[in-house]
Amino acid sequence: MLPPPNVTGILTVGHMLGDTTMDILVRRQRARGIPTLWVPGIDHAGLATQVEVRRRLQKEGVRLEQLPREEALAQIERWKEEHERRIGEQIRAAGFSVDWSRYRYTLDAASARATREAFASLFEAGLLYRGERMVNWDPRLRTAISDLEVVRTEEDGEMLYVRYAWADGSPGGVEVATVRPETIFGDVAVAVHPDDARHAPEVGREVVVPLVGRRVPVISDPGVDPTFGAGALKITPRHDLLDREIFLRHPGLIEPVEIFDDRAHLAGDGVPAAFRGLDRDEARARVTEQLAVEGLLVRRQTYRHTVARSERSEAVIEPRLSTQWFVRMRPLADPVVEAVRRGEIRIHPERWGRTFFRWMEEIEDWCVSRQILWGHPIPVDYCRACGRAIAAKSPPTECPACHGRELTPDPDVLDTWFTSWLWPFAALGWPEATADLAHYYPTSVLVTGRDIMFFWVARMMMAGVRFTGSRPFSDVYFTGMLRDERGRRMSKHLGNSPDPIEVIRERGADAMRFALVFPNPTDEDGPFGAASLEGGRNFLTKLWNLVRFARANLPDGASAPRAPPSLAPSARLENRWILARYHRTAAAVDAALEGFEFTRAATALHGFVWHDLADRYVEISKEALGGRLGEPARRETEATLLFVLERALRLLAPFVPHVAEELWHALPHEGELLASAPWPTAGEVVPDEVAEVEMEPVLEAVRLLRNLRAEEEVPPAATPRAWVRAAGPEVARVLAAESATIARLAHAAEVALLAPGTAPSSPAASRVAVFGECYLERPPASPKKIDTLARERERLASLLEKTRGRLDDDGFRRRAPPEVVEEAEAKARELTERIGRIDRHLEEAARA
Repeated sequence: MLPPPNVTGILTVGHMLGDTTMDILVRRQRARGIPTLWVPGIDHAGLATQVEVRRRLQKEGVRLEQLPREEALAQIERWKEEHERRIGEQIRAAGFSVDWSRYRYTLDAASARATREAFASLFEAGLLYRGERMVNWDPRLRTAISDLEVVRTEEDGEMLYVRYAWADGSPGGVEVATVRPETIFGDVAVAVHPDDARHAPEVGREVVVPLVGRRVPVISDPGVDPTFGAGALKITPRHDLLDREIFLRHPGLIEPVEIFDDRAHLAGDGVPAAFRGLDRDEARARVTEQLAVEGLLVRRQTYRHTVARSERSEAVIEPRLSTQWFVRMRPLADPVVEAVRRGEIRIHPERWGRTFFRWMEEIEDWCVSRQILWGHPIPVDYCRACGRAIAAKSPPTECPACHGRELTPDPDVLDTWFTSWLWPFAALGWPEATADLAHYYPTSVLVTGRDIMFFWVARMMMAGVRFTGSRPFSDVYFTGMLRDERGRRMSKHLGNSPDPIEVIRERGADAMRFALVFPNPTDEDGPFGAASLEGGRNFLTKLWNLVRFARANLPDGASAPRAPPSLAPSARLENRWILARYHRTAAAVDAALEGFEFTRAATALHGFVWHDLADRYVEISKEALGGRLGEPARRETEATLLFVLERALRLLAPFVPHVAEELWHALPHEGELLASAPWPTAGEVVPDEVAEVEMEPVLEAVRLLRNLRAEEEVPPAATPRAWVRAAGPEVARVLAAESATIARLAHAAEVALLAPGTAPSSPAASRVAVFGECYLERPPASPKKIDTLARERERLASLLEKTRGRLDDDGFRRRAPPEVVEEAEAKARELTERIGRIDRHLEEAARA
């Protein structure tokens, strides 16, 4: 299932990352002949979308809250349609192969049916209830929000120490510390810890709440932190969770009054008239001022504490007792935890399993009601006659208890996630028994970001098990978070996430897709920007040029490669080797994708195409393709090149479908589309480890001789002689057989094999390798080169002297970390070796 993007805005490159990995999986499974469905859709994103529309209207000088309901909903609907259209364009532009015929929307009629069914089912089972509980209240949006929508940060505030005078008129009182003096009007007690000897004599006495004159008791409770402030805590049960818990443990306390309205302005009879209507900041200042006037403010100090803010509006959250609808989560969570522990649902990468279990173990009931416009109405009606709450799977026409027909609908809407958690089965038709639901549910894979592990993924697991009796998917893959080239997380808020359509227009969809999976691992946070896109473009250019090379070297009328060429052990080494490398690459890609390791698969393909095929095989095969090694060698090489290139395009098709399709049609092929061509298997080709082992000394000899050319500054047109000394007879046999290839690729006149104990016939630079030794004829040094070498030797000798001086210093060895000493020793060895090479050059020049 495509995680339905929110219509809060357009897709970001972060969405492109997740969607690209999904498309890779889907295209591969289709190519393997497995019936595969990828369902697209969008999420109405209730509160988040309403916030975005509210912001847009504010810029136009309009307040959403002041519009008639129908007009406000029309504004939100207009926003949804604009962004839905753009999201569709983005998905199509990137080439994601979703099934548009099954497109769904979390606010469509079928979703409304599923949402009502789920709500009524939970209500009937006693797993959904309406009650007064402490919630996170957003006073700017005037709605309850979930814990997951709250952002907590450390901020500096002010702590006040306030004297609560004794009610009996005795001197003194209890010193109470608070960072929220504006809530003083809702106090019902002062609490101290039972083991705090400082306050033991005070327990049971009464104090007067400042500014309101209310008499309240001093109580003892283990929930009090005796190290906070002076050890005494004011208890305001309607606006602090801990205070509420303490209040419930002391049933004799007076019932608290509500002191805030839904905008978090002071209100109600419990608040003195002089303070009513003030917002929290204004009230805090006025209360502090009045406490000082009345001589009750003992002292004040700066205090750093945690402040909770709404993720949507950035308003400071007001903890508030509120009557809301809640889902009992523990009975839903336990079966899911066991399913994950048994491996019925697998989390990738595994490291996120620990985070999942920790959250599930601490799960709280879920507040699912929201006081907003946009969303599914809570499917509850209240009977005016008897007050019964009715939650039925079909809209009721009368009260089932008293048969009263005057029903009042609940005014609130559901949290958007209450519909989204049904997505894996509701998008397939649940609660109706559809063919798609029977065939495709449970689904196989969910790909999403870890930031909604609990908002969505864990809840979908719970919903799937509860409503269908089975897991919603077998595997969950969490992608990493993309960052810009300055290391900042890409987000709409920072404005550092480009519109993917603009990226596609500038670079192409496939360059973007490949850059998203290579080289940064898709399951880790990493950079995405111009460098990544340039790398993707360069890779596709390399692939394009490979096909151009093949077309120029294949005969007209060449047949499509139905099977790999049948090569005898005596066939050319490069052909046997590239087939062996293809076998290994195809196996690596399959293993990586089975394990959801997209970057490992892309790395294998990149290495095969760029290095094995383009850098090595093509260069080696030019002689045979040109007919200079005879007709049998030419035909064998043509067949090999066409096979591995065509199969490489098939392997690449899920990653870069547009370019792969275009290039496949440029080669001899069977079928109408690469997109529907069978997935290639490693088993088509017989492994040939002998060819891989034999090719290693050939490629290493070429590499070393090229390095020697660069170090010796051999002119590009020069063709010096070269020699190799093999470490054993088998290596000698291979190097002798491939000496012409080595000479051509190293641009040498010839490559001769040295017998043990013999030396090159002229001065030569050398390198030692695993397979033996390489030598390259050194041209006579010019006076200018000799002078350059002498100056370089002088510079290196000075560096070596300084390095040895540090190493000879016992103090340096005692004080410096071991790794610093090791680095200095390695530098000394390197400088010694480089000076030795220059000395040999100068000696040879002198003899010449």
